[in-house]
Amino acid sequence: MIYVIGNDMCIENTEKLYKATRDGCDESFRIRIHRAISWVKKARALPEEDIDLKFISLWIAFNCAYGKEISTDGYFGEKVGFRDFLTVICDLDEEKTLDKILWKRFSQSIKALLENKYTYQPYWNYYNSGDRDADWELTFKSYNSKALKALMTQNTAMVLNIVFDRLYTIRNQLFHGGATCNSKANRMQLHDGCEILSELMPSVLDIMLKHHDRDWGRAFYPYVKED
Repeated sequence: MIYVIGNDMCIENTEKLYKATRDGCDESFRIRIHRAISWVKKARALPEEDIDLKFISLWIAFNCAYGKEISTDGYFGEKVGFRDFLTVICDLDEEKTLDKILWKRFSQSIKALLENKYTYQPYWNYYNSGDRDADWELTFKSYNSKALKALMTQNTAMVLNIVFDRLYTIRNQLFHGGATCNSKANRMQLHDGCEILSELMPSVLDIMLKHHDRDWGRAFYPYVKED
């Protein structure tokens, strides 16, 4: 089965906005946006059947956008970093672009993602530990109930945080060798994840560009010019 992911013009428009804005941005922010755009474009350029690599490229783009150094000897934890980032992005989204994407296009995909136990990390913790008394099913139902309530009340920040928790499990499966390339297993959640990331990333970058004067933190691994 071949999946068609996203709309190519979205990232093209973001790139135009970046080129019109970059002269007024600090170097660290320019690097962050430039890298993120490059990975979204890479995801779009990949053959449609390369859904694993599309997801990986899109997650790297997301990481380019939110990842930042906080000291000389430490970094934000992955989840803490992107949760704080998503909350800020939602607060800055005056045009409610993210709301429109979530409610008009992906409410069913989000529900499917939430109802899939294979995207719920506590399930894997239970499965790998062999602890048959673990209460992952109870927390799974409670967590999903919270998520569905957030969907119904259109609490965008909460929904995005819950969705990205689930996408992070898919990310770990791919990045840490927990999946076979082009496997027939678990295609649907990977497809839904790609679609959600593909649509969200250009809008996230647009919001950042419109607020480029904000302190987005120093990007990981800044470009170092050789003498």
